[in-house]
Order: sequence, then structure tokens, then C-alpha cells
Amino acid sequence: MDKPKFLYIVQSSSGRTLHVGAASSNQAKREFCREYGISPSDYWCGLSALTARRLKPEEVKAWEEQAEANRDTLIFIQGMLEIGAKSHAERGCVV
Repeated sequence: MDKPKFLYIVQSSSGRTLHVGAASSNQAKREFCREYGISPSDYWCGLSALTARRLKPEEVKAWEEQAEANRDTLIFIQGMLEIGAKSHAERGCVV
């Protein structure tokens, strides 16, 4: 039986952050290492150098709302870029 997953925010000493769904803070740190190609056993930037904090339900809700807004913005920008590219192609412009 799988453990329930919680949302963690993992941060390195350099300030790089990542939101990770994991069952424990240790698992969240390992996922951070996997994402950024870091060896978990590395003394300077591995598990011992990372901090992981489990987000409270209200923080998770706020993060999900922000993520949805970011997705909507990205879709809008991609659509505008496609319209611009189509417009340039119709006018015979070379990019």
C-alpha cells in the first residue's frame, strides 16, 4: 500500500526551490536531486544541504491557484506567438 503524498517545498542553499509531491521530506529531497542531476550523497549539495518543508493545506490551495494562473498565462502567450508567426509567414517575412 502506497503512503499518502504531501506537497513539500524543497530549497537548496543557493535559493533554488522546487515543489514536490512526496510521502516524506527525505523522499522530496531525493526527487529534488533527481530533477537537478545532483548526487543525493554529495556533501555540499546533496540531501544534507537541502531543506524540505511540508506545506499546509491553505498553502497548497494557494500554490494550486497560482499554478493554474501560470498555465493560463502560458497558453495565452503561446497562442499570441502562433498568431504572430502565422502573420509573418503570410506576409513572406523570414525570421
